[in-house]
Amino acid sequence: MNVDDIAELRRFITVAHHVPGRIRLKLNPAVRHPPKAAGLASLFGNGNGAVRARLNILARSLVLEYDPGRIDPGRMEEFFASDDADPTADLARELSAAFGLTPQA
Repeated sequence: MNVDDIAELRRFITVAHHVPGRIRLKLNPAVRHPPKAAGLASLFGNGNGAVRARLNILARSLVLEYDPGRIDPGRMEEFFASDDADPTADLARELSAAFGLTPQA
């Protein structure tokens, strides 16, 4: 999974609640259709800034726990909440470094 994949999936995600170190995302039911959505689980538990993910299928929510010392909480929320593509591209590059992702396909 690369940054472009995550940026593409953002259109299915809204921020429901956020405190430093934990962000709850609401998922549009259509998120299950893009094949790239399955790769989200690969971001967690590999020694990067992401600590854990909890998916609640019935509530259509995803809770991401992350290290706020490695990933700026404001930037994390801005990435998921912004509709503007230009700043999102910069945020995607920044988060890719924190998550250990490749910058593009």
